[in-house]
Amino acid sequence: MTSAVHAPVKERIRLYLGTGCGKTTATFGLALRALSCGKNVTLVFFDKLEVNTSEGRALQLLSRTTEPGFGKLTVHYTGINRLGAGPNGSFRFYSSPNGILPEDISEGKRGLALIKEALDRGDDVVIADEMLDVARVRVLGWDEVKPVIESRKDPTLIVLTGRKAPDWLMNQATTISTTVQLKHHGRALEGVDC
Repeated sequence: MTSAVHAPVKERIRLYLGTGCGKTTATFGLALRALSCGKNVTLVFFDKLEVNTSEGRALQLLSRTTEPGFGKLTVHYTGINRLGAGPNGSFRFYSSPNGILPEDISEGKRGLALIKEALDRGDDVVIADEMLDVARVRVLGWDEVKPVIESRKDPTLIVLTGRKAPDWLMNQATTISTTVQLKHHGRALEGVDC
């Protein structure tokens, strides 16, 4: 008996999911590889601000690089900020009394528009960091998110991170990787985060 040979599938949608550290870090590795090969990358953060993450300075430098053969990096932070709002830099949970704020919703829509612009522009890699969680808690509606994701055209790869993804997106994804948190030291550390 011979085994069936399957033609490789063109990568279109990549999901980094799970409860553990490393989803955003994985997107940075992907972005560095793409940029080094001359590809254009857009990275939109949906629940972080540059001021309270360790990678901001490096991303600024990379976004200003004009070296021949190096790709173009475009970085946006939305104002949906859950980091550093509590004691010792803890998260502001969406379920708390001041959970979803009006500015969260407007900034979520702005972030989604930035993703759509990058897809329309035909960037090689478009990363929506934590957009899955922002949609899961209803800062954005899946009915808003789905048409944007489905507007992706080859050869663009769209990468989305978050704890979970809806079934329709899991079915459309061409690559899904997960992280599982088995133990955590307790809080984000500058330069290491997570």
